[in-house]
This record gives sequence, C-alpha cells and structure tokens, in this order.
Amino acid sequence: MRIWLALALPLALLAQGPANNTKEAKGTKTRHAKSTKARLVKTSTTARVADPAPAVPAAEAQQPGQKAEVQPEQKKEEKPAESPAPVAEKAVSGYIDLGARWVGWAGDRNTYRSVVNLGQGVRLVGMDTAYEPTGSKWLDSARLQMFNWGGDPYNTARLDLLKRGKYRYLGTYSNVAYFNNLPSYADPTLAKGVYFDQRSYDSTIRNLDNDLQIFPGGRFIPYFGYTRNSGNGYGVTPLVEVSNEYALRNVVDWHNDEIRGGLRIEMRRWHVTIEEGGRRLDDNQQVYSTGPLTGNRTTPYLGQTLTLTSGQQQYRIRSQGEYTKGLLTANPWDWLDLSGSVVRTRPKTDANLYQTQNGTLVSPVSSTTFLTAQTDTLYGNATMPRVSWSAGAEARAAGRLRLRESFESDRFHTDGTSTLLSNYIFKNGGNGTSTLPDGERLEVSQYREQVEALYDVLKHFTIRGGFRYVWGDSVMRASSFSINGPTDRLDLKRYSGLAGFSARPFSRLSLTGDFDITNGVKTYYRTGLMDTNTYRLLGRLTLPKNFFFNANYLYFTNDNPDPGVNYHYKSQAATGSLQWIPNSGKNISIVADYTYSQIKSDINFLNPASLTPLASPYRDFANTGVLLANLRLPFSKTYSGRLSFGGSFITTHGTRPTNYFQPQGRLQLPVTQRLEFFSEWRYYGMHQELYGYEGFRAHTYTGGVRLLL
Repeated sequence: MRIWLALALPLALLAQGPANNTKEAKGTKTRHAKSTKARLVKTSTTARVADPAPAVPAAEAQQPGQKAEVQPEQKKEEKPAESPAPVAEKAVSGYIDLGARWVGWAGDRNTYRSVVNLGQGVRLVGMDTAYEPTGSKWLDSARLQMFNWGGDPYNTARLDLLKRGKYRYLGTYSNVAYFNNLPSYADPTLAKGVYFDQRSYDSTIRNLDNDLQIFPGGRFIPYFGYTRNSGNGYGVTPLVEVSNEYALRNVVDWHNDEIRGGLRIEMRRWHVTIEEGGRRLDDNQQVYSTGPLTGNRTTPYLGQTLTLTSGQQQYRIRSQGEYTKGLLTANPWDWLDLSGSVVRTRPKTDANLYQTQNGTLVSPVSSTTFLTAQTDTLYGNATMPRVSWSAGAEARAAGRLRLRESFESDRFHTDGTSTLLSNYIFKNGGNGTSTLPDGERLEVSQYREQVEALYDVLKHFTIRGGFRYVWGDSVMRASSFSINGPTDRLDLKRYSGLAGFSARPFSRLSLTGDFDITNGVKTYYRTGLMDTNTYRLLGRLTLPKNFFFNANYLYFTNDNPDPGVNYHYKSQAATGSLQWIPNSGKNISIVADYTYSQIKSDINFLNPASLTPLASPYRDFANTGVLLANLRLPFSKTYSGRLSFGGSFITTHGTRPTNYFQPQGRLQLPVTQRLEFFSEWRYYGMHQELYGYEGFRAHTYTGGVRLLL
C-alpha cells in the first residue's frame, strides 16, 4: 500500500498543476515534521535524523528535560521547486493564401464560361484565421474564413463570434457570378448556322445570412436572423408575339429580404422552437430591343414579313408575407419519442406589366389582322394562404421491436385577379381597345401517412417493413382544350410497400438495403410519380492497413401506362470507392471512386402543328471516375512538403454524347516555419460529338504563398 501511495503522490501533484504546488508542499512539510518529531522522542538528543526531511522548528521538536540538537541542514527550510511558467498559446492562428492565376483556353468561350468560368489575375485564394483573446469580457473566440476572392465565379466568407454562455453570431456571405450561354440551348436559328442562345444570363447573385443566438447552451435560447438574396445583371429573353418571337435584351434586378426571430427551449426530455418571421420580394425586369428584328420566323405570314421595329417590356412585382413556425421533440418516457412541426404562411403578391411593340405585327384578337403598334398594361394581385404540419412517433414496444408512425399535411389555395388593357393601331388605319379581366384559382391538398416496424432478429441484424399512403386533390383552371368546364379537378393517390434490412456480419463489414414499391392510382402531372420501384443497397468493408471500401447501388423506375401518356423512366447507378488513409493521412492518402449510371426516358407528346402524337426518347449512359492522392515530402525532420495529384473524368453516350476531363496537381513547399509556397495546375477539356462547336480546352495555373499565423 505504501508503494502505491508513493507512486500516486507525484502523479497527483502533476495533475493539479502549478497553482496547487505550494499548498501540497506545505502539507508534505507538516507530515514530515510530525514524523521527525516522533523519531526525535525515541532517540537521544545528540542523535541525527537519518531520514532526509525538512527542518523542524525548535519549539515543536524540543521535549521537557531534553535539548534537541539542531543540525546544520535543519537551519534553513527547503523551498518547494517552482514549476516553469506555462507556455502562452497564440491568440491568432490560421493561414492566408495569396496568389495569382493564369488561364489559357481554346474553343468556345461561352461554353467555357458556362461550365468553368475561372478568371485570371491576383486573388485571395483562401484564408482561415482564428482569434482567441485572453481575459476578454465580450469575446472568447472569433473565426474568419474567406475563399476565392478576386475574380472567381464563387466567393464565400464566414464569420463566427462566440462568448460562451452569452451569445454566438454566425454570418455567411456568397457571391455567385452566374453565366449561362450555351449555343445549342433555345436556339431556333441553329439550322442556319447562327449560334445564339435566346435564354442566356450574365448576372451576379449575392446571398447574405446572419444568425444571432443569446445564451447558447442554456435552456432558453432567443435567436434573431436576417437574410438577403439579390441578383442583377443582363441576359437575353424572347418577346413572344402571335406567330413569331423576338430575342431582346433583358435587365435582371431583384432582391428578397427575410427577418426572423424566435425562442428555443431546451429541457431534459423535450425541446420546443417557436419562430416568427416575414419576407419581402422586389422583382423588376426590363426587356427592350436595340434595333429592327425579323424574329425567328423564316417565311412570310399571309404574304407579310413580320418585323419588330422597336419593343419594350417592363414588369414590377412586390410580394410580402409573414410566417409562423413551431417545432417540438419530446421523450416523455425512455421507450417513446415524439416530434411535430407546423408552418403557417400568408404571402401576398402585386404585379404590374407595361409592354409596347411597333412594326408589322399580328393582332392577338384576329389572326388575319395586322398591326403597326400595340400597347398592353396588366394589373394583378394574388394571395396564397398555406398551412403545413407533421407529426411523428417512435415506440420501443419490446426489447427488439420498434414502431414508427408519421403523418404530413400540406394545404394551400391561391386567389388571384388580373386585368389586361390593350390598345391597337391597325395597319390599314384606325385603332381599337380591349379589356380582358381574368382570375386564377388553385386549390391543393396533399397528405402522407407512413407506418413502419423494425425488429432486431439478431444483435447485428435488423429488418424493416412498412406501408405508405399518399393522397390529395387539386382544383385548377382548365386549359383551352378542356371539355370539362372552366376548372379541372385532379386527384392524387399512391400506395407503397416498404422493406429494408441492416446487417453487420462481422466488425469490418456493414450492409444496408432499402426497398420501396409503389402502386399509383392517380397523379397530378404526366411525369408525376405513378408506378415506381426504388431499390438502394449500401455496403462498407474495412480492410487491413487502413483500407476502406464502399459500394452503393440505386435503382429507380417510374411508369405511367395511361394510353395518352405512355411515360416510362428508368435510372440506375452503381458506385464503388476505395480509400487508403494510413497514419491518419499524415504521410499518404489515396481516394478512388468510380460510378456507372444510366437514364432512359420515353414519353409521348403532341405535335403543335398537326396535333399528332410523337415519341420523345432520351438515353444517357455515363462513366464517372475520381482519383486523388496526397503525399508527404519529408525534406527534413522539421520541414515537409505536400504533393497532391489526380483528377476526374466523365464520359457519356446516348442522346447527347459528352466527354469531360479534369486532371490536376498541387505542390506545397515550406520556405520558413511561417511561409509556404504552393503551385497548382488544372486542365479542363470538354467535347461533344453532336455539338462540336460547344467544346473547349483550358489550362489554369495558380501560384502563391501561404502565410502561417
């Protein structure tokens, strides 16, 4: 027992740290003093104390009738050794990457910008810094992250401020340069050799999100948030007229603001969140022509060549609405879990449209009458109250049996009115006006109920079975071809059988399977879910030497056998991935991934000119692969670099064969303990067999330095 105490005493001193060394030293001194006193009583006054111990005060050691001899080493007390001062941690840590990129490309510039869109020049490649002050009353930690600033199409920033038990602020910002101008998309003039995308965009989208929590980690957590999304830029969009359409310049300008606040209540067995918020959308668009246009029509109409001398369109949309949200999770007993949510919204929208056209036009009232000018003014508004709620429960009825049930409800309706005022100037002289009142009615109710049972057959083998029922109804305005009246009533009804398993035959292997077979009775849309089959299999195998192998397989079909639709859709994908991460990736790590996928789609549609049924087949068979390797370059015991290389590829054949390759390499070399050099090369190559004019090749090289803080 004394041996264990002797070993435990130094460990206890080390565990309590420097602040308790003095106190422990005093206690040790007292114990040694009492032991020395007892020994002095048993020995003569001239005997020396054999045990090395601190000096004993004379008043405490002297006995009646005896004179204790004080030894020289007992005259001075030994002071406890002072522990070294702790090394202060750095208040600022992280890194900053500064560099520049050079881009060399060949091929179609618009396709390159639509797919890659990386620019060149000096930029902030990345920054991840943390600040942890000592003794601050207002801040415990701050972290700032910024990536791809200085001309890249996607810039991000993130700021995290924390004072434990007081507040936490999280702000994120992203800036997206959205460019989309593929020559083969929405281009009716393609047959004439004119590559002009009539649905193109060159705009910027900005997203800002702020979230503030008060008393995080407590039982009552108030929070507030503000989100703003905005977009502006230019594009091309068609102005549709009777028997012709004209591609015009489009000015994009919109923003959406949301303010929210709520309270989270975190108790031991239940959690509640109550939130109130509101949104406001301002959307403004201007469409205008820059000169006379003949449009997409290549032949005369009733002997007249249709032209648009000048055209302009402006619309203004204002939408606002409040919402209320409530969430609940509870565990009243160890064998029962409950959850529920409810969301109620009531948005309102007002819209105004003003449009003018001049030229040789066809009257929308009479297809045989020609106009020289037309002016349209539209006023409209709509409201859409909506209530969505859900509830769920999981009960552990027995040691191996679990029961789950969930129910969802979503109901909304739209009430809208509009009035269109039109003025016409006829080509043969005279003018006319028309007023067209209109309205919109849409009612949708949809419900979903699901029941499942899970049973642990063995310790590492669980099976699952269940049933899902989805139903609903909808009322909407009928199309001009409908013979059922001004409105159409549609129903939704689907029955699904669910099954699955989860197995772990041994510690290194895990298998999971999910199966969903649905029998659809009715659906809203021609391509909506009807008769579906969904199979999903996942496996994970842990091999020796830190090898990890994952395999996934997904199979999905959707069939609508209605004679007027004849829709068949099938997709499947098989994925295998291998990871090798020895020593937690300190020296080497390799990740390889391969996926084979296919999509088949067949549906009938009506030829707009003859109203005869035609078939629309689509096929896509794809091979996708990724290989990434990371190697440590040990130059010395304290200096090491990093070499990363690999890339990805995708090859498809079918309706639109495409090959896309992206190899890459990165070298990171240390210069000093706080300075590193990095160099990165990437190649982008895209080729389409049927659309060779959309191919491109690009080399990008980025070089810079990393500053370690």
